[in-house]
Amino acid sequence: MKKKRLTLAIPCFNQLNEAKSALGLFKYNTSDETEFLIIDNGSTEDIEGFFLKHVKPKRLRVIRNEENLGMVRTLQQIYENCETEVLAITHNDVFVYEPQWDIRILHYFETIDKLGMAGFFGAQGCGPIGERIQDIPLGYPPNTMAGMSQLLEAELHGFRLEEKYHATGIFDGLMLIFNMDMLREGKGFDQRYKFHHYYDKSASLQSLALGYKNIVVNVPCHHLCGMTANRAEYQTWIDKKVGSSNFTGDKFTHDYNMKIFNAIWGDVLPVYVENDFSFRSGSRDIWDFKGNKIVGYDWTKVKIEL
Repeated sequence: MKKKRLTLAIPCFNQLNEAKSALGLFKYNTSDETEFLIIDNGSTEDIEGFFLKHVKPKRLRVIRNEENLGMVRTLQQIYENCETEVLAITHNDVFVYEPQWDIRILHYFETIDKLGMAGFFGAQGCGPIGERIQDIPLGYPPNTMAGMSQLLEAELHGFRLEEKYHATGIFDGLMLIFNMDMLREGKGFDQRYKFHHYYDKSASLQSLALGYKNIVVNVPCHHLCGMTANRAEYQTWIDKKVGSSNFTGDKFTHDYNMKIFNAIWGDVLPVYVENDFSFRSGSRDIWDFKGNKIVGYDWTKVKIEL
């Protein structure tokens, strides 16, 4: 079997000083065979220089955009420029603590049949507006947030994943890892969303719709969360893009994309991936699960009317 190769893509929009610690971990914990693909989204800081002088990956490509494209368009740009069989997309505020984490990930894509996606934080179920749905293991409080991970503070966001990997439905965008064959079947990322939000859930469901499997992996990590989105620089940019003057641009895009998500996927949700990768049917709690209705669903033909 031909060994697969991995591209690690990291979009950057300034914040170099804050991101150095996370990027340094990728320097020391990523194998030499992985290619770094850095998307510089109109930074005024020397992003490329930092990677050339200090991170020094054996394989490095930098694509510079004259302005910030936003995550949705950036994802498509990354997809169009990926030259390996597996693509990992992460944020510049994600700390990965496992040495050679990429080698373990590639092993799963080489050995698990029809593996479409992997991630570091996920839930087995998804509701009509993107709600995370997750059975909670015995011993955890009933109000535990819905998600599995090996995050440093995993219990704040759900429960700690002790297995090496587990079947899942949807992922959080802190780390999304794709089988490029799956992405090509779906022609990349759905560009009907605006700028940011919901791209992670949408891509996860795309994998399931195409008949692939998703797994969440217990790679130890930490996510600062919102390092870009919470900055005034980003808020000014997104407000200008959506025509807002009240610092509500990010909320507008979230709410808009939630409506888009529901319009596209609502007919096949809620969905829940069982431990054996089958799909849950019937009623449980407040949910009426729709089984494997998602498999074969063509989300690209859904007409959006908001």
